[in-house]
Formats: sequence, structure tokens, C-alpha cells
Amino acid sequence: MSFKQIQSKKISEIVREQIENMIKNGDIHPGEKLDSVVQLSEQFQVSRSAVREALSALRAVGIVTIKQGEGTFVNNYDFSDVLDPLKAERIISKKEMLELFEIRKIMEVGAAELAAMNRQQENLAAMERALQDMKKASGKDNVGESADVAFHLAIAEASSNNIMVDVMQQLSDTLRKTMFESRRVWLFSEKKSLERLYEEHEDIYCAIAHADAERSRTAMLKHLTNVEEALNKGLNI
Repeated sequence: MSFKQIQSKKISEIVREQIENMIKNGDIHPGEKLDSVVQLSEQFQVSRSAVREALSALRAVGIVTIKQGEGTFVNNYDFSDVLDPLKAERIISKKEMLELFEIRKIMEVGAAELAAMNRQQENLAAMERALQDMKKASGKDNVGESADVAFHLAIAEASSNNIMVDVMQQLSDTLRKTMFESRRVWLFSEKKSLERLYEEHEDIYCAIAHADAERSRTAMLKHLTNVEEALNKGLNI
């Protein structure tokens, strides 16, 4: 396997593209385990955080699976059927969205509380990067759902609960789909701004950063409830 040294402001994006191209070209095969973050960092000559961010992006679209304590594995992925952000395939059923929100309120409110107690600096940095990407969302071709997924996965990882992380990773593709739809409804049905949605995520981040477990729980529950209500009204459920 050969790797190119990367020099760019958007390091993680280029790392992601190179790994993706290697999978497309058959240099890395489905089921194969990627090198560790440390090894990839040395091979690409980039920071470990850039590699982690690239792997998280690949995981969010289903190209790889990250198993805690085992490593990152390549999935059997059909690149000819990559979902476009505005295609109808990304929209899951109303029933699935409601069921997912039920699960999210059970899991993520607790995850936010645990994250406030257990978060490390690298977890906060991952949340900050996701917030920065979320702030760039235009509301047109980009509604910020990938950054949204990355933010919530970072909270799960900050919880230091491996089972929580595994479950959230398994749900990541479904989360991405429902976040696209809920953000679309939030914008066009409720006439709310992405800025307000960003502020709700920022409130969660600040609570976790200040190690305030109760505030973290409250902020996460408020956020999920607001989005669920907007979704209910927008889809006339």
C-alpha cells in the first residue's frame, strides 16, 4: 500500500478521499482492516486528529465500520449508489424517524450526562470541529447533517461507554438520513434557521465542556424534543 504526503488546509478531507479512492481502486478490499490511527498518521504524515476525522466521515456514510478495541474495517460498499444529499433515498419513513427519536431520547440524554463527567480534551476538540462544519451549512445543497452526525458521535465517544459508542456507530447511517430530513423540515416547514439549530448544539457543547451533567442532560433533551416537534408538525404526523 502506498500513501502520499498531504499538504492542505483541509487535511482530513484529503485523507478521507485518498482512503476512499484506495477502496474504489481495489487497493483495500471489503472486510480488510485498516492500519491503526497512529500508523495511518505516520504514513500520510498528518495529525492523528485528521485521521480520526477522516475515518469518522467514512463511517458516517457506511464505507467503514469502527469497532472499539478491534480497529476499522472496510465494508462491502457500492460506490455506484452513493446517496446524493437531495435524493429521495435519503428520506426514511415517518414511523422509522419517530422510533429513532424515541431511542435517541433514551440514549443520548444519558450520553450527554456521561460525556460531561468523562470527556477528554480530544472529545471536546471533535465536537468543536463538528460545530465549525455545522456553521458552514448553507441550507441549500448542504443542510449540515454530516456534521450533525459527527457531533452526536463525538458525544457518544466522550461518554467512555463502549457499548454506547458501538450502538451509535451502528445507527450512524440511519442517523444521517433522518438528520437530513429533520433539518430539511426544520428549515422549510417550521421556517426556523440553521443558526438556531447550531445554537442548540452549542448549548450542549458548552454544558459538556463545563462538566455540568444536569445542564448537559437538559440541553440534549431540549434539542431532541424541539427537532422531534418540528418534524411532527412538518410531516403532519
